[in-house]
Amino acid sequence: MDALSSNQALTLFGKWERENKTIVLLFSTPSAAMSFKNGRIVPFLDSCLILSFGEENILRIFLQEAKFWRLETADIPEESREMVPRFEQCVRIISESPEMQCFLCASSVPG
Repeated sequence: MDALSSNQALTLFGKWERENKTIVLLFSTPSAAMSFKNGRIVPFLDSCLILSFGEENILRIFLQEAKFWRLETADIPEESREMVPRFEQCVRIISESPEMQCFLCASSVPG
């Protein structure tokens, strides 16, 4: 797991947007976990990442105090890997509240 600066993470997300990558989002807290497939990154601001999961399904992730890590396959828990089809890149985002974290995985192959 490699730490990314916020500028590096935003550059990577912008690249995923330009390349129209399919995004899988794994969102977890100590008491719940969710996954969303076939998302797209839409134009975003420096402080807010916007994901679209269909015409009316938008998720905003506020990034002001977030920390970012680039992940390899081995960094994702085995029980979660089945929710993430073959991915090319993955970034773990932890907000200022460590209980709130998500994993954004990008793939050129629809999941």
